[in-house]
Amino acid sequence: MFKNENIVELYDYFDNEEDITLLMEWCNDADYFEKKIEQKHTKIKNEEKLRSYSLDILTGLEYIHKSNIIHADMKLPNILLQRPTAEEKEEGDLPIVKICDFGVSQIIKNDCSNKALMKDRSGTTGYIAPEIKTNNCMVGPEIDMWSFGVMLYEMCVAYRPT
Repeated sequence: MFKNENIVELYDYFDNEEDITLLMEWCNDADYFEKKIEQKHTKIKNEEKLRSYSLDILTGLEYIHKSNIIHADMKLPNILLQRPTAEEKEEGDLPIVKICDFGVSQIIKNDCSNKALMKDRSGTTGYIAPEIKTNNCMVGPEIDMWSFGVMLYEMCVAYRPT
């Protein structure tokens, strides 16, 4: 399991024939990015916040990539916001961005390629890296970085690139 400030923590899970239930860390403003950017088309104007959000995402990605995992579905709905308490805000703390939803993540092989075999083409249209063209392709951490670039663009202008 991941233990990083920028990754939503999975505490436990339960499954049966019909359902899988995940007990995960709660984020107090989880749909912030989805509401602000995708629904209201409002860009993030505060450069300090934009820099902080970007650094949090990159820190989370660095952690999972060093753990030999590729997220493979980075997009705004898969980053959640944890706002600071009133006391933390007074001390100058900024919100923390956390990556979630590892449902289509890929495990990097333990060889020198630093790649994973993506058996089924997956990801979300508009965020998918150009090298993911078909099923059974080899992918690396760069596909998450491509998606991060799309997300950063979206945060800056409030629209996905075309």
